[in-house]
Amino acid sequence: MLKRKNKIMNNDVNLIFRELQSRNKSIGNCFTAQRLPFSDTHKIGVSEKGTPMFFIQSSLMGIMTNFNLDLISVLFNQQCSLKLEEADKTIDNTYTIVALKTDNTDLTNYFIDVICIVLKRIGDEPNPKLLESEIEKLVELFHCFSKPPRKTIQGLWAELFVIEKSISPEYLIQSWHTETNDIFDFNDGIDKLEVKSTSRGKRMHSFSLSQLSPNQGSDLVVASLFVTVSGKGLTIFDLIKSIENKLSSLETKIKLDEIVSRTLGTDFEKAGDFYYDYQLATDSYKLYYYKDIPSIPVKEVPKEISNIHFECDITSINSINEVALRFPNSELFKSIKA
Repeated sequence: MLKRKNKIMNNDVNLIFRELQSRNKSIGNCFTAQRLPFSDTHKIGVSEKGTPMFFIQSSLMGIMTNFNLDLISVLFNQQCSLKLEEADKTIDNTYTIVALKTDNTDLTNYFIDVICIVLKRIGDEPNPKLLESEIEKLVELFHCFSKPPRKTIQGLWAELFVIEKSISPEYLIQSWHTETNDIFDFNDGIDKLEVKSTSRGKRMHSFSLSQLSPNQGSDLVVASLFVTVSGKGLTIFDLIKSIENKLSSLETKIKLDEIVSRTLGTDFEKAGDFYYDYQLATDSYKLYYYKDIPSIPVKEVPKEISNIHFECDITSINSINEVALRFPNSELFKSIKA
C-alpha cells in the first residue's frame, strides 16, 4: 500500500509542476505555486524560466550560508509571496527555497522525486537541525553531478537490471556497493555478487584477480548479460522507475538515488539518451559460480605483483540454473532472480 501511495503522490507532484509551467506568472519575488498533496505547509512553484522550485516553510535562526551549485540553489530564510490558484490573494511567508537551474527533463523528474523524499522525511514543521542536515545531504547529492562518472552508463544499467529483475530489490540495494574501491558490486557482509555486461557477441568479461578471490567463508556469484544499444529499449531512468515501484522503504529509495547520482556524475544529463535492449538482456542473463570460471591461483602470484586484471571468455562455462537451491542459506543469492 505504501509503495502505491508514494508512487501516486510523486506522479501528482510532477503533474502539478507541469500545470504550474502552463500558467507561469512568476516575476521578481512573487512566484506561481501550489500546495503539495502530502504537506500542509510546503509548496512547489515555478521560476521565471520555468524550472521547479520548492518552498520549505521554516524559520532558521542565525546566519545561514546559501548554496549555489551548477544545478541547484538553496536560499535560506527568504521572505517571498506565493500566488496559489485557489487563493484570492498572495501568501507571504518565510521559506527555504530549493530551486533547480536546468530544464533537462530527466534532472527535473529526479529533482522533484528527491525533494519529495526529503519533505516526507522532515515533516510539515521540520526541526531546524534536521532541515539543515537534509539540505547538506541534498547539496552533496547534487554536487556529485559535477564530478567524473565512476562507471560507464552501460555498467550501471546492467547493475540496475539485476536489481530490477530480483526477487528482493530492497535487499540488493542494501547490499549495493557505495564506494569506487569496493571490489564487488553487491556484498551483504557474507556473500558477494559481481555483475558483468558485454556488448560483444560472446561472454568475454574483464576481471580483476580480487573479483574471483572472495574471502574464506564467502561465496561469489557472477551475473553475466549482453547489453546493447537499441533504438527503442529502456534507459537507466526507466529501470529506476520500475525498481522504485517495488520499494516500500524510504531509506532504500534514498540509497538508490544516492548511488545512481554518485555513479553517473557528469554523465547524468546524457544517461537518458542511451536506450538498451531489455529483452536481449533478459534472454542472456545468466549466473555463474566463481569457482567454475578460469582464474589464476593466488598462491602462484609472486608477492611483488599486484593489481592483476585479465579477460576471460565464459561462454562455454556451465551456468547456475537455480541459485536459491544451490545456496539455500544465502540471503543475497536468494534475492536474485535468474
